[in-house]
Amino acid sequence: MRKRFSEGSPIASTVVTGDDFDELESTFQAFLAPDTVKLDTRAPTGFFDISQLSGLRIAGIDPNGLSVYELALDTDVVLHGEETPDAYTVLVTISGRNQTLIGREVTPSRHVLTGPDTRFQTRFEHPDILMLRVGKQLVADAMRERLGEARASTPRFDPAIAETSGMGQWITLLHTFSETAASGLFDRSPLAAEHFEKLLLHGLLDTQPHSLSGELAAERPRPKSSAVRRAMTYCQEHAAEPVSIGELAMAARTSVRALQLAFRTELGLTPMEYLRRIRLDHVHQDLVAIAQGRAEGSVTDVALRWGFTHLGRFSGFYRETYGKLPSETARLTA
Repeated sequence: MRKRFSEGSPIASTVVTGDDFDELESTFQAFLAPDTVKLDTRAPTGFFDISQLSGLRIAGIDPNGLSVYELALDTDVVLHGEETPDAYTVLVTISGRNQTLIGREVTPSRHVLTGPDTRFQTRFEHPDILMLRVGKQLVADAMRERLGEARASTPRFDPAIAETSGMGQWITLLHTFSETAASGLFDRSPLAAEHFEKLLLHGLLDTQPHSLSGELAAERPRPKSSAVRRAMTYCQEHAAEPVSIGELAMAARTSVRALQLAFRTELGLTPMEYLRRIRLDHVHQDLVAIAQGRAEGSVTDVALRWGFTHLGRFSGFYRETYGKLPSETARLTA
């Protein structure tokens, strides 16, 4: 049995390992719906190992996050269960075999995607599997970012992952992500991990068919002009600093009037509205970190840190963007 990660990496770690299949069942119940998960094995004498390669050290799933695991079994088991209402799971088979039933339908693929509240039965035969867990809210936020507005429902993905050229490339990307996380590089560069996670998430939305694929294809934007790209980059790199429209125009190498027109034409908003969105995203991430115990501070501290001095107006912007008050995000439990 392989250890895919460096023992020196504080991110990569063993979740559970051994031959106590009751413990393995309890682990799956921590990830999924406890009242529905059952694990059956004809000969509970084998060995198993679940290792977390990336993501937060929490039980279950972070609705706003993404994590990757490796599951290795040297025996045959059948897992009956139900996905939680706030997560998606992608199973990519490295070796061995598995067969999954979604409801009563056999999924004709060795790679499978289950969505929120999906009931399933998977028969594992000595598998080595990469398991990607993605929070439902993270998917919803990505769709809002892509389409410009929130949708009433999150995507319902096709459960069978066909190894087309696009999905084949995405699976290769997942392998690369897991190996990079296991190496410890993401421990030293959280920004690199964040960019890689977004690449995985948006790649999945673009390549695996789902109920909103048509909207993504219809809304796919034209390439942005170089001036707008330069201004967007400046906003992202200087979001924590005072930024004026004049500075943005200088960074974009154009006039203020031309930049404002380009932003309205290409993005449907002003340069300063775009900067506000960037800052709100940083606020949201900081509040989630406070809620999960990874950071300390108050809503006021976070708002002021990212340049929002009018707290009433800030709360309105935040609620309009995320559907809740900033104080509600800060109280969420991981």
